[in-house]
Amino acid sequence: MRTIAGEDLFRFTLGGDIQICPSKKLAVYVENQADRKTNSYHTRIIKIWPGEKPEPFTHGPHDQSPQFSPDGKWLAFISKRSGEKQIWVMSTAGGEAQQVSHIDGGIESFIWAPDSRTFYATALLTDAGIVDENATDNDDDYVKFNKDVKVITELSHKMDGIGFYGPRRPHIIRLTRDGGEPVQLTFGPYRHSQLAISQDGRQLFFSSRYGEDYDRESFEHHIYVLDVSDTQSSKPGQPQRISPPGLSASSPAMHPHGEHLFFIGTRTEDLGYDNPSLYVLPLSHPDQIRMIAPWWDRPFADESLSDMLGPASNPLRFDADGSHIFSLTSYNGTVQLARIDWQHDQVELLTKGDHVYYSYDISSDAQLAILAKSTPTNPSQIEWLESSASSYDTQLLTNPNQELLASLKLSTPARFHYHAENGPEIDGWVLPPVDREEGKKYPAVLEIHGGPMMMYADSFFLEFQWLAAHGYGVIYTNPRGSQGYGREFCLAIQHEWGNLDYQDIMAGLETALAETPWIDKDRLAVAGGSYGGYMTNWIIGHSQRFKAAITMRSVVDWKAMVGTGDGGWHWMRRAHDQKPWQSDDDWYRQQSPITYVENITTPLLIEHQEGDLRCPIEQGEILYTAVKYLNKAPVKFIRYPEEFHGMSRNGKPWHRIFRLNTFTDWLAQYV
Repeated sequence: MRTIAGEDLFRFTLGGDIQICPSKKLAVYVENQADRKTNSYHTRIIKIWPGEKPEPFTHGPHDQSPQFSPDGKWLAFISKRSGEKQIWVMSTAGGEAQQVSHIDGGIESFIWAPDSRTFYATALLTDAGIVDENATDNDDDYVKFNKDVKVITELSHKMDGIGFYGPRRPHIIRLTRDGGEPVQLTFGPYRHSQLAISQDGRQLFFSSRYGEDYDRESFEHHIYVLDVSDTQSSKPGQPQRISPPGLSASSPAMHPHGEHLFFIGTRTEDLGYDNPSLYVLPLSHPDQIRMIAPWWDRPFADESLSDMLGPASNPLRFDADGSHIFSLTSYNGTVQLARIDWQHDQVELLTKGDHVYYSYDISSDAQLAILAKSTPTNPSQIEWLESSASSYDTQLLTNPNQELLASLKLSTPARFHYHAENGPEIDGWVLPPVDREEGKKYPAVLEIHGGPMMMYADSFFLEFQWLAAHGYGVIYTNPRGSQGYGREFCLAIQHEWGNLDYQDIMAGLETALAETPWIDKDRLAVAGGSYGGYMTNWIIGHSQRFKAAITMRSVVDWKAMVGTGDGGWHWMRRAHDQKPWQSDDDWYRQQSPITYVENITTPLLIEHQEGDLRCPIEQGEILYTAVKYLNKAPVKFIRYPEEFHGMSRNGKPWHRIFRLNTFTDWLAQYV
């Protein structure tokens, strides 16, 4: 056996986006694997069923988002076989895939209509509407060579992971499996996503933001309904908003009886420091909307973090008689499958244990659940569960990484609990070095997660296993501000970072040192990304405790963030609506790590992505320039071109491997 290597990134396969056929014993999932030759990721669709050997249903290399037709005879999916992402369809009995859509700009998402013939999809369209992907480009040289120019007139004009919003917007179209002209159903500058349809096929629901303030309040999405009963008409009606203001609504799902709409909602005023909660809306009386099981003070969402992400999915599913709804829920550093009695506000966990379920589906009779699971020592395996039973025991369906994992020496974390002074109970973990010897002291890295409204969990982290393989312990915690521990726990730091969270993080370090004698308290490093990078910057500006620090894609100067990040102006609400250009700017100065830069004496490695639109590259530039100019600490700045904020999770594979090497090089030099 051997320790984990960076290039094992190319050996792991990650499964997810599970779909169960409604009419036969067949399920599929999407398999994702990094490819060393193309420096990208290949995806294909795998068919599975309990008791049967998994087999490829498609061969990729870019097949994703599978969905069975309601009659179970067809599997549709999105593929780049023609160059752009389009809908393709195959018989569930096998055969060759046939291309359904031919839209210039491609397809982002789709759903089947109840007739198993019609699709509703979101397509990236310009004001020219639907254009065939094979249409000849007759642009003159002036137009052709200025297409890369960005003309910006909207407040919300970019999104990390997507890029700058150009003339193409995701609009809803209707098309059919057997040909015919597609029809555009929505128009304007708006963005549409998360489609759902009524059982009779007459009403289409989706998430968007309409109105004059669509680009100013883009963080509050609403659910809209569109009458699609006249499938022969080329002039659709006007979408009508049905979710209330004050809630950001997503993931609409129709009840099987057709009288209620369910969705996930968060309070806009909480600025993301809120539990994603489950709501039910009677379609005949939309004003009678209510939250389901308000006592369940946990998110109906997967809020866990990992740098080995399988294709995730959390659909809202119903049992056969519609009395229960299913959802994943984040619970105290784990993610479980829950069954909710929506009429009586009861929540039952169908799974338990130290793991993260990040994708699932339920059979049409609600007797079988298939789930994708991550643990600290296995990034992805597929299991099944008799969802009607009272047992929590899942059965292994396939473990695609079994052979690789059998050859690796991995480390298993131990969870601990602690309190900061006058604070709530906090979860923490200590991951020991691989092959740790009794009586020997080892250095350790204190890792801080991003968000902050996310959570460390019992999931796989390649970065942590990499550090353990190189002789480092890893300490990580879920301080106040994390998800999975209740609304008040998360809301506690909404307007102030660096206080309660700082106390929790440092108390976690002290507890880990006290309970773990093999950690050398004189050889400690601190590291984190995004909000975790902010806290890394904050800590070394307020403490000389650490021998080295690694800050990644971090927040440095809140004044600059307001004008440059993809959420910019939204963050002014965290500052109690103080404006950074006004003389009363004390919140920005007090909350910005750059204010304390003259205190930094800790050797600092700065990592940033040049395409980061969440915490733009100038944040790293500001910090590097200041630390280098002051010359009180060694500093190195590493920039990754053509990468977004989430590079550590889904960036170019070779960049991800290079990144891990820079960490251990820096730590070896200073720790």
